[in-house]
Amino acid sequence: MGKWVGLGFSRVFVLKVLIVLVIAFFIISLIFRYLIKSNKIKPSKLSKLFYMDDEQYVKYWEKERRKGKVKFVIYMDVIISIGIWGTTIVVIAATDGDFSKLKNTLPIFYGYLIGSTIGYPLRWNINEERYKELTNNME
Repeated sequence: MGKWVGLGFSRVFVLKVLIVLVIAFFIISLIFRYLIKSNKIKPSKLSKLFYMDDEQYVKYWEKERRKGKVKFVIYMDVIISIGIWGTTIVVIAATDGDFSKLKNTLPIFYGYLIGSTIGYPLRWNINEERYKELTNNME
């Protein structure tokens, strides 16, 4: 038995767990956004993981815009790429352990790179608009 066989979970089970985690993160983000905006809770270290209020956003974006658009796009591409490959490796390890299947995920990875190359510059513009709107309102 030279080949590693993984943890034995079915692919469907692992994908369901990942989908539930993504949906839970989205719902928790919405809940924190509502609670903070309605002043029911104050921002805490935990809530900052899920929601960034306007003041925090301005500080964050001031740092990001100093780095420049190119670094922003490249940094986001690298972070998400690592996430995609990491998730793929976890799914393979949790199922059958056949890492030769990594090559099957290349179309997803290439699709992400093409989409992000178009999407992150647009995201930059949206972030810039929000930053300018918030800084104009603060004056």
